Amino acid sequence: MFDAGNGWERLFRYSGVMDSATAIPTMRISPARDAQLWLSAFEASASRGVMLFLVGIRDLKQVNDLHGRETGNAVIAEIGQRIAAFAPTMAGAIMAARLPGREFLLIADATTAHEAEQIARKLLLLLGAPLQQKDGDLHISPRIGIALSSPGQSGGAILAAASAALAAAYSRKGRKYRFADSLDMVDALRNSKLDKGLRQALAQQEIAIHFQPQFDVASGRLVGAEALARWTHPDFGEIGAAELFAAADRCDLREELSYAIQKQAVGYAAAWPAAGSLHLSINLGAEELADDHAARLLAILDEAGFAFNRLTVELTEESIVRDFDLALSQLDMLRSRGVSVAIDDFGTGYSSLAYLKSLPLDYLKIDKGMTADISANPRDLIVLRAIIALGKALDLRIIAEGVEKAGQLDMLRAEGCDYFQGYLRSPPLSASQFQLFAEQQVG
Repeated sequence: MFDAGNGWERLFRYSGVMDSATAIPTMRISPARDAQLWLSAFEASASRGVMLFLVGIRDLKQVNDLHGRETGNAVIAEIGQRIAAFAPTMAGAIMAARLPGREFLLIADATTAHEAEQIARKLLLLLGAPLQQKDGDLHISPRIGIALSSPGQSGGAILAAASAALAAAYSRKGRKYRFADSLDMVDALRNSKLDKGLRQALAQQEIAIHFQPQFDVASGRLVGAEALARWTHPDFGEIGAAELFAAADRCDLREELSYAIQKQAVGYAAAWPAAGSLHLSINLGAEELADDHAARLLAILDEAGFAFNRLTVELTEESIVRDFDLALSQLDMLRSRGVSVAIDDFGTGYSSLAYLKSLPLDYLKIDKGMTADISANPRDLIVLRAIIALGKALDLRIIAEGVEKAGQLDMLRAEGCDYFQGYLRSPPLSASQFQLFAEQQVG
């Protein structure tokens, strides 16, 4: 059996294979070498355990699409160099390897979960620092899946656990690392089925559009709706937008999925009652802010005969931070044609005042987490009041998400919020249900 060894230098002497882009050992799928061989030979015991850190570059495809593969390769190289520099600082470091695609692997002797968490935070801080490119700083979004071995667990099983944890980290907001648990393994099997079915679902037009109605706070009048994607999977039932886009990211199908959603949503909205001049809101992620996306979106509106000034594009703060200059140019193009722009989920991301004052914005959309307890928690109300005052000072209209109680609506009205959406008035509706709802409301 191969002797895994106990140190970074020993790994280098064993491997003899250096990745040309990153100058760290490469783990290849076939033939099985390096880290794969190490893992296949390893079995955890009560006296010998390991911890695995599986590092992924969440937005590598976006970098390749927006800046070219040469820049993408430069990003991989820089991340590899940072990992190579970081690994020797880890107590008991055993191995660093590059996996195919956008992932890197770090293996070290086992420690406590608390210490593993501290390592992950330091590594994320290092990897998340801006990358200097010819055209300016480039921001990326790394994620880490962490697996701590259990006695009797094989190296392959530990890697599978880390991989499942990384997949979970890709699809969650907030914390950018995730420890593996039994549920992650279940999720990994679920994700595999979703990934296999998504391409077929797109080809057979199985992605449905639901609409979340939006209302004027002062009058209660219906003013529009936000388009939401849904997929009814044969095994798992209804799949929401977050999980759907996570699967698309894993399969490199985000562009195809976004196009299908936007085309459907605009087509349905074009048939809404003309008298109401109802607005349609669609969500754009960082990956949709490609060089020609604004032109593609305008072409969809033209083809459907939907007035540009009835569309609002909603962007998360994170998507803007990824490439501010590109986002600005795309949003300027859309806004020059009458399309409105909203910041979505405000209060959950970077919440940068610099972006609020610099971008061509029309709406500020407050995340439901910021409105849920305003009637019971005075501190939440203070924060909400400050956000609304900030938006008003910047001449932005305010939309509140997740309004479920009359007391919430009363307080939003008192604070000067303009629009709201939530179960208080209506849950998301299918396209046909919303058509009927709109006809009844507009009359």
